[in-house]
Amino acid sequence: MDDGYGGSGDEGFDDDRLFSDEFRAPATLPKDAVEDLGDDELVVANSTSANHQKWEKRTMDNLSHNKQLTKNALKNLEDAEQIQGYTHRELHANTRNVSHTIKKKINFTEDLVKALDDRIESVDDTMRQVGECLFQLQRAYRSKWAPLNVCERRLELRDSRPLQELIRDSCQDALEAERQTLIESRQELGDQIESMKEMLVLLEKVKNELIEDMQHKRHGLRIDRYCLSPRKMGSGRSTKDRLVLPQLHEVVHYGQPPSPKTAAPGSGREHEAERQVTTRELITKAVRKEEDAMKLCNESDAAMVHTKRECTRASHKLEASLTQRLEHTRTLKHQLEAQLQETEEALQQTDMSIARQKKKLESHEQPLKQLDKQFALRSARTNREGIRDIVHDEMEGHLGTVKRNVKQLNDKIQATQDMKNQLKASKDRLMEDYRCKCVAVKIDDACLKVTPKKAIELDRRDPRGGRCREPSSKGKKKAIGSYEPVFSGLVS
Repeated sequence: MDDGYGGSGDEGFDDDRLFSDEFRAPATLPKDAVEDLGDDELVVANSTSANHQKWEKRTMDNLSHNKQLTKNALKNLEDAEQIQGYTHRELHANTRNVSHTIKKKINFTEDLVKALDDRIESVDDTMRQVGECLFQLQRAYRSKWAPLNVCERRLELRDSRPLQELIRDSCQDALEAERQTLIESRQELGDQIESMKEMLVLLEKVKNELIEDMQHKRHGLRIDRYCLSPRKMGSGRSTKDRLVLPQLHEVVHYGQPPSPKTAAPGSGREHEAERQVTTRELITKAVRKEEDAMKLCNESDAAMVHTKRECTRASHKLEASLTQRLEHTRTLKHQLEAQLQETEEALQQTDMSIARQKKKLESHEQPLKQLDKQFALRSARTNREGIRDIVHDEMEGHLGTVKRNVKQLNDKIQATQDMKNQLKASKDRLMEDYRCKCVAVKIDDACLKVTPKKAIELDRRDPRGGRCREPSSKGKKKAIGSYEPVFSGLVS
């Protein structure tokens, strides 16, 4: 039975013992008193004595029971005081331990949140730098298109040279080298751009993981802070799926609350350490990604510097080669002009010489006619006078001289005429070479003057040049010699 003080009264006197068999046993009188009483008186005396004893014994038992109860009550009070003090101390100790553990976890969580916040800010800064580097890469990639287009147009212009000038020279090698350098540079920059885009995606993913983890940490931090002061927690919060403990009088019959995520009891330290390690690993992963991103940025900067240096070197080499080629062609053109002038003068002199020689040859016509008349007259002499005399010898000598002079003059005229024909043929070759050199000079000069805007206008495949449509039938002849307007005044 509960005695009302938190203890049990089984150690004291039980009320049911008053009505047990030991209290119902008949009382016995003294032996001398029994001998003095008669039968009836003896019965009455025995009954009175027994009742008196019962009455007295009941009182004594009540007193003894009350004393025992009082003793038990005092002992129970002392035990209750001890239990109250022990439970109070244990409750306060456990409360302090819980508060200390919550504060300790709050400190750990605050450190993790601070580290996550710093890392998120660092990742944002890294993403900004990667974005700037990506912008610079795309700008460098697009900047290579105009020189490449200019190079392609220069190659097309040089393909339109006359057949005599279609040789593989240093200028052609420099053009092809520049085109190859620009193509390789664009390929390298394009690969870097793809790598930077992938790195941005990875950094964004890591940032989202950090933000998600920080949100969970902050949510847990708010809950832990509310646990330190539960009364401040708002009453309007959702109570769905929350743990509800029983009332005070039912708590002794309540088992342990369900373990979060069905974890084994007593494994809190391990899970807390695992939670911190997971966050630290996520931060370490973000640090590695940032290091990879910065390394990729440095590689991209080096690639941009390298491609710019190589393209500039190829461009300068090409410009020097084009200038040298143009100057050399102009020198040859001037030499051809001078030689053509000399050839023209030589032809004039040859014509004049042929005219003089013909005139000289014609001057032998009169002596020959005179000799003919003289021989005809001397053949009319008589037989006695028709001898070979000194006159005949002189006339034959004179005729031989005329014949020899005519032969020499004819040979000289023929030789001079052959020379004239050779000079004319040479002049024609020089004129053709001069025309080709003029065309080559115009093409090389046009190559030097090609600009990105002019390259777009010359590109038939680029719609921005306005030359993509099929030319009309009237313009087909012009389309065949598309550079004819540039070279129209050269031949004349």
